[in-house]
Amino acid sequence: MTGGWLRDLLTVYRIAFTRGITLAVRNPVLIVPALACLYARMLLPLFLAPLGLVGGLVFVLVESTCWSAMLACTGEVVRHGRVGMDDVRAGFTAYLGDVLNVRFALWLLALLLMALPPSPLTLIVRIAVFVFFNAVPELIYLGRYGTADLLAASYRFIGENWIEWFPATILMLVAAGGVVGLVAGVPGVLGEVLLVLALGAVLGIGLTVRGVLFLELGQSSRRGRAFRRAVS
Repeated sequence: MTGGWLRDLLTVYRIAFTRGITLAVRNPVLIVPALACLYARMLLPLFLAPLGLVGGLVFVLVESTCWSAMLACTGEVVRHGRVGMDDVRAGFTAYLGDVLNVRFALWLLALLLMALPPSPLTLIVRIAVFVFFNAVPELIYLGRYGTADLLAASYRFIGENWIEWFPATILMLVAAGGVVGLVAGVPGVLGEVLLVLALGAVLGIGLTVRGVLFLELGQSSRRGRAFRRAVS
């Protein structure tokens, strides 16, 4: 029985990784919003830090705009197999409200945790938030939910598919670390450019694979996959 489940899981992974990588490679435009997200994260704090609270608000707005484009473009690739520059431009506002709402909800939760005295409970809550809300990016562009429903849907999805979802996520993080490790040894400006491009490519490929995996897991249950294997 365990062997059958493992074969089902490997089949799902083969589909998700093969199709996800193929789609990302065929759509190099994904590198544009990916680089926007990376540069927003790395460079904006340097320029906005002197502005204090106003700078922080501007940073959140700009970075959220970039993530809106990243999710919108990933959604186009996962659903339709292609994305263009018009989609990139439209993507900067496509899911901006959803991204800001989720960030605000998580910010409120972070404030609550900061108000509590340090304890193992706060660490457990932080881990639980990372685990159970891990599918929020895919739910933003593959289904329209309000913020509360979005978080609840991620909780349900992870509860049903955590054992299939997280090994793939870990594999992608290990692969990303390997790619970055290879590029990090290149000295000078060339090394910095290659590093950012590599991170952008890893981000685009990783999110596309996650999107395909999300669809594969959402379209069938463990029992359904076992039934298909039994009758095939």
